[in-house]
Amino acid sequence: MYLSLAFGIIPYTFSLFVIVNAPSVNDITVPAVITVIDPSFLLPVLLFALVIVLLYYIWCLRKQITYINRTGKDVKDARLNMISNISQEVRTPLNAIIGFSEQLSYTALDCNQRELLGAVENAAGMLMQIQQNIQELGWLQKGELHLDTYPFSPYKIFDTVTRQLSSRAYNKRLQFEITYEGDQQLEVTGDGDRLTRILACLVENAIKYTDAGSVHCHMQVEKQASGNIQVSIQVRDTGSGITPERLPYIFDQYMYNGTPVTGTLHGAGLGLALVRALVELHNGQLTVESTPGKGSCFSCSLSYQPLPPPQTIIVTQQELSQTTGQLMKDRYILVADDQEMNLALMDRILTRWQCRFDKASDGVAAYELFVCNNYDMVLLDLQMPRMTGVEVVKRIREDKEPTKAHIPVLALTADTTMPANQEFIDAGFDDYLLKPFREKDIYNVIIRHLRPLINIPH
Repeated sequence: MYLSLAFGIIPYTFSLFVIVNAPSVNDITVPAVITVIDPSFLLPVLLFALVIVLLYYIWCLRKQITYINRTGKDVKDARLNMISNISQEVRTPLNAIIGFSEQLSYTALDCNQRELLGAVENAAGMLMQIQQNIQELGWLQKGELHLDTYPFSPYKIFDTVTRQLSSRAYNKRLQFEITYEGDQQLEVTGDGDRLTRILACLVENAIKYTDAGSVHCHMQVEKQASGNIQVSIQVRDTGSGITPERLPYIFDQYMYNGTPVTGTLHGAGLGLALVRALVELHNGQLTVESTPGKGSCFSCSLSYQPLPPPQTIIVTQQELSQTTGQLMKDRYILVADDQEMNLALMDRILTRWQCRFDKASDGVAAYELFVCNNYDMVLLDLQMPRMTGVEVVKRIREDKEPTKAHIPVLALTADTTMPANQEFIDAGFDDYLLKPFREKDIYNVIIRHLRPLINIPH
């Protein structure tokens, strides 16, 4: 038995060859060789292996994050689409409730019937407001909430909102104080409907969360050095106030979701979130000061462009001299809608206006009536069987007779996405009105596009 040693010359290794005398097989010695690696070579190899492992885990993590983001976005989009679809489906029956309630108010009713009707109209108004809040918050989350621009009077909005909400304050035996500073005849250009929403929500919340004392609503309208018109709103109440812990979260959406607290009022958690979004769209800021047990004060300032004085006078005189339906007598109107209750509602409205009118329940019937008659205006629902409203208006615009081809065509729709759709614009609609609407709403849209009555053949 013997031991033999040898040193290898391979870089980074220290080789020890140990040849041990083993039992021979046919007189042949079988050596056993052992190689010991230099420890200094292990460190870079281990580090390299560690980097590979880390890169693999990072790759797996990125795949998971990408999957979560993709599925999370899909879930969010699906939720928004579902909310939008439900909101649009609610518009059609809500339009019938609001419309027929309004028409019923024009009939002879006794005191009890009128009181019941008032309760129905109040409930319908609340549903309409909730529906609008849901729809606009959906637009906000999709980045599709934009302001419109048209002439309006800040004072008229202030007067209308405060008069409508004063009864709620009086029913709770609250002192309702209102002050307006500025020119009552001044008109500006901007989104008057959104200003109405902001003011109404702040005043409604103040009344809702005040059990005793007063609610004060103040609007100041003044011209700035830049030439813009600044509208400042301040709503103060003597309600329960907001605790410092809850104050940072009152503008969050759905903040009331959770376990109700006994003795507290809760809402849908949409109003203030939408108000803040609308104020920020005006490049303004909504602020709040609140003391628990003493009350709260909400304030904001919005900027608008002034309307030239001559235009202000003309618009004001028109509005003062016209009553709803006055210009519609003896007009000839075509109405198309696949919902029987909508046709019945328009029947009531146009009859009150002393119009001649035809009704169609699908697009093909509507186009056939258009071909055979000379109308002053066409009112089309967008989603109809056999032929959509968009297809009908395209055929109208292609009519060989220029007068008929350029007839005013308005869309009456519950689809809030269509008016901003390029297909809707390219088709040739003159204007649109979203359901639900009141009689005055549709009248104001119609008279903007109605031609003079003279020299119109029938």
